[in-house]
Parts: sequence; structure tokens; C-alpha cells
Amino acid sequence: MTKSQKVKKKRIDEGIDKLVEWSTKKGFSIDFDYCCHDEFRSTEKAISINTRQSRENQLYALLHECGHLILHSNEKLYAKKYPSSMKMAYYNSNKRLQKSSKYKVDVLAEEIDAWRKGKDLAKRLDIFIEEENYYTTMSKCVYTYITSFTS
Repeated sequence: MTKSQKVKKKRIDEGIDKLVEWSTKKGFSIDFDYCCHDEFRSTEKAISINTRQSRENQLYALLHECGHLILHSNEKLYAKKYPSSMKMAYYNSNKRLQKSSKYKVDVLAEEIDAWRKGKDLAKRLDIFIEEENYYTTMSKCVYTYITSFTS
């Protein structure tokens, strides 16, 4: 491993440590596991991060899930910004709502907003991210929602 690779690895590990500490202070647990999906679970106060991805992508995924934590921290504002998503939280399985354009737009908006909040959090906590890599990861992840809505 070159010196620059060691420096990058150290920065990534420090960033993950800062996010785990920040999330813990907010009352959330972080689970790094090989057999899970990257996921924010508000009611359980938990975040899961899949370890099958690179350490850099784990950092970006954790930033994104922390972005969801930030968005969910103000329930009134969340309900105003994402009204269909808020309704879905109360109706676990509402197929009609789930197929509606309003719900799909809310999901897409929240996903993009969570990535942006994650990036803002990185700046606030002085976590180094490679802007282009972060944007590429964000684009790939957000696009999976777009394709899932059209299939």
C-alpha cells in the first residue's frame, strides 16, 4: 500500500468513526454487516451498512443514512416536505399509495435530500470525501429508484 493509499484509508476510517460517534449521540446504533442492506430504520433507531462494498463506499453510505436521520429528526418538517412518505409510514402496506406518482416523487426527493444532507454533515464534521466519487455513488444509488419505479 502506497503512502497516499494509507492516508486515504486513514481519512475514511476516521470519517466512519466520527459518524458512528455522531449517530450514537443521536441515540442510533450502527450495524456493519456482510448480510444486510444499507438502511436507515427510524423506529428502531438503527442504521445498517453493508460491508461487501469498499470502505470508501461504506463511508458514503453511512453519510447518506445519516442524512435520512437528519431529515427524520423534525417530524413536522418531514411531513410537510414528504407528505406521501409520511402517510406510508402509518400505512405499512398501502399498494395504491405506493404506486402513486406523489409517493414516488417523495421517495426520490428524500433520497436526493439525504445524500445532500450527508454531504453537508461531512463538511460540518470535517470528514474528507472525494467529491466526484461521492457524486458517482449518489447518482448510481438514486438511479436504482428511478429504474425500480419504471419496471
